[in-house]
Amino acid sequence: MTHLSHSSSMEITPYIQTLSRIRWSDALPDKIGQPLYFYKKGCWSPRLLTESDPDYDFENPLLNLNFEFRHKLLDDVEFEVPLFHVNREVRGFALAWVHKKGLTIRFDKKRVCAVFVRAFDPMIDTPYVPLGKWDEFLREPFDRHFELDLIEKNINCPGPAFTRVAVSEAVLRGEDNSLAEISDWYARVRKVFIIVDAQPNLDMQSEDYGEDDDMRLQRRWDIESSALGVKLFWNNDHGEFKWANREDLGDKGLCKLIEEASNGVGEKLVGYGRRRFEVRPVFTVRK
Repeated sequence: MTHLSHSSSMEITPYIQTLSRIRWSDALPDKIGQPLYFYKKGCWSPRLLTESDPDYDFENPLLNLNFEFRHKLLDDVEFEVPLFHVNREVRGFALAWVHKKGLTIRFDKKRVCAVFVRAFDPMIDTPYVPLGKWDEFLREPFDRHFELDLIEKNINCPGPAFTRVAVSEAVLRGEDNSLAEISDWYARVRKVFIIVDAQPNLDMQSEDYGEDDDMRLQRRWDIESSALGVKLFWNNDHGEFKWANREDLGDKGLCKLIEEASNGVGEKLVGYGRRRFEVRPVFTVRK
């Protein structure tokens, strides 16, 4: 039997610790995926500009009212971080990953535990509009204009900052030229994800998931965009939509559905001077 001396044991210990750190670090994903953030009514609201805003009008204060989509009002997505509960050493790796990925920690009074959440980032994240809220999504900014606090007011409408939106294919089956209406109030949208074979419970987000607005969370659903490389995109040089990797989809009926739903989009792109727009079929997965 071979016996390790005390000095040899001390030399091996840092090596083991290094392997342990590598193992736990590798267990944490490099990317957090593409989570969906569920649209809800009430995000469109007025905001009075302050002098620190770049668009503030110092000459006419009456022109400092913005009508904006307040994306911070969207419910945060809850992320599972199982390594946090392993032991004290591993918890340190998990916390470092949490902070690196922009997650925050909250205490859920109802479940009596810490939860990890991520707020919507309009630069990289995607709002999802359930089938039953599609009309509301399109009409809310228009209808909101006629509420008492905005009637006869001079307002600026910079439009939402997000550039993508997701809907289920069922939305396309129920609306004529439905995608063309996006440009009316959501002018920055350049990419529309069509969720294929959406799971029945995708739209079943709990309305009371949290005791108050500050604690409202949503379950995590991610876009599996790598599963399909097909897209219908606007070719600005030719002034028409074209397919890329159409053969990857296989479902000719869905291709036709997307083409029909995109009728009228080209005219609006030209009218608004926009050069980019695409429609991508994707799958989603519950995380």
